[in-house]
Amino acid sequence: MRLISDDMANQIKESSDIIDIIGEYVDLKRAGSSYKGLCPFHNEKTPSFTVDKKKQLFHCFGCGAGGDVVSFIMQKEGLSYPESLEFLANRAGINLIYQNNPGENKYKNHLYDINKDIMMFFYKNLLTNKAPQDYLVKRGLRSNIVNTFMLGYAKDSWDDLLNYAKSKGYKEEDLLSLGLIAKSKNGNYYDKYRNRVIYPIIDIYGRVIGFGGRAIDDAMPKYLNSPESEIFKKRYNLYALNNFKKQNKRDLILVEGYMDVIALNNWGIDIAVASLGTAFTLDQAKLAKRYADNIYVCYDSDGAGIKATQRAIDIFNQADISVNIIELGEGLDPDDFVRKYGKEAFIDKMDKALDQYNYRYNQILDSYSQASENEKFDKLNLFIEFLASIKQDLTREIFINNVSKLFDIEKSTLKEAITKYNNKQNRTNFFNNKPIDKKVIVKEEKLDFNQYELEILRLIFMQPDDYKEESEYFDKFLKNQKLIDFKDFLINKEPSKFDKNDKDFKFILAYVMNDKNPILVNELKDKISLYERLQKIKKLRETGPTISKGRNDDQRW
Repeated sequence: MRLISDDMANQIKESSDIIDIIGEYVDLKRAGSSYKGLCPFHNEKTPSFTVDKKKQLFHCFGCGAGGDVVSFIMQKEGLSYPESLEFLANRAGINLIYQNNPGENKYKNHLYDINKDIMMFFYKNLLTNKAPQDYLVKRGLRSNIVNTFMLGYAKDSWDDLLNYAKSKGYKEEDLLSLGLIAKSKNGNYYDKYRNRVIYPIIDIYGRVIGFGGRAIDDAMPKYLNSPESEIFKKRYNLYALNNFKKQNKRDLILVEGYMDVIALNNWGIDIAVASLGTAFTLDQAKLAKRYADNIYVCYDSDGAGIKATQRAIDIFNQADISVNIIELGEGLDPDDFVRKYGKEAFIDKMDKALDQYNYRYNQILDSYSQASENEKFDKLNLFIEFLASIKQDLTREIFINNVSKLFDIEKSTLKEAITKYNNKQNRTNFFNNKPIDKKVIVKEEKLDFNQYELEILRLIFMQPDDYKEESEYFDKFLKNQKLIDFKDFLINKEPSKFDKNDKDFKFILAYVMNDKNPILVNELKDKISLYERLQKIKKLRETGPTISKGRNDDQRW
């Protein structure tokens, strides 16, 4: 029998939001802090089935069914516990790793116990030493903060912790793997944390998984963090989320560091978590989404903080999570800001938080305003990239209006530029993710296609938004079946409608990919209208003029 470790099971659960999972089976509606729906396990007309997002639990007051997300899948799909974990792992895209050693869980629990013991050791050190207490007072921290975050102190000693651990019978190899001690070139062990305030890192299950240490003198590095270990995976955890999940609050603020979290909490803003000194990850974004409805990003206001903010926005977008950005300004971090201006000023900044689009637009606008006159039009490319990234049509239109006024450029011109940008970005992935050979030579041979029909296809490919606005008009002029099939291929990505070995399709493909000249919709409509009139005249006269080799009259404009 293959075994799944406790840590792997927890990872699967953390990646499986119970609202999303049950929402695939039950029509859930918000009811206060919970969600309600008709129970899937018995017949009922009045909803008695509730799901708690924060606790990640469900319960039916009618039939008594209840449990976590794994329990739900077990009951609904009729699967065993391991099978349900496999089901959820596949859904979350997690590579399920089975446990080979039955004693693995026991060993990890032993490591958790060591960390918990060491946390209490550091905590007692802080309570009995004046140096860290003076440091915390200097930072303006209230005494209750120590207990809220179980802060500790590592003495200015090379072996204080080591001696204590030995007295408890802990193995040096285990302490080393947890990053509590280090090993010299001579093979001697010594304390890794010295003269530092200690921040225990506690996961959502209440287990101590690692530590952060902040120097209280000028020692470098300023912050020292636990390495990844058997029990500490940074990408699946957020600092202080264990405290946040206990509260019935819907707003969550993502900050960069331990002290930002603690400083905000010190001023009564107890909804902040931090990303553990590492680049923000998709798993952390999903974890935040499980416990909060509204997520704010409040990183430092310096250059590095702005870059980190944009990265966080991109990560949240991948997880389909909307975020707001708190701008503090003056190059300040949250700790600096609340100490300088106080709680109410921070709340005001939070109330004025920007959505991701306005935030990015303002960043580009700042860059534009600081550019020289010769550089200003170079910034237009940044705006085009930004506009192209907006998926919502109405939102994009609003910002197109803004950029149009800023540069005094017609909106139609901007839309053409956006289309061109998107096409260039997607070209290599468009046809089955294979780059197209643009050196297709179209020979002068008879091809029964009207040029305006080809232009319509080029419009669909190069400027899809323009086509959509006039699709009814253009569709009625597509008469050749191959061109109609190619249109279906372009719009519906239906590969059966495209034969890459067909010479006509090769010709069409080469034609529609010609991006040298943008298509002006009104001009194309005028040309079609003119062509139709000429055809009527031609029919009336019953004439068929001789034309150049390899081209028929349908191709002449």
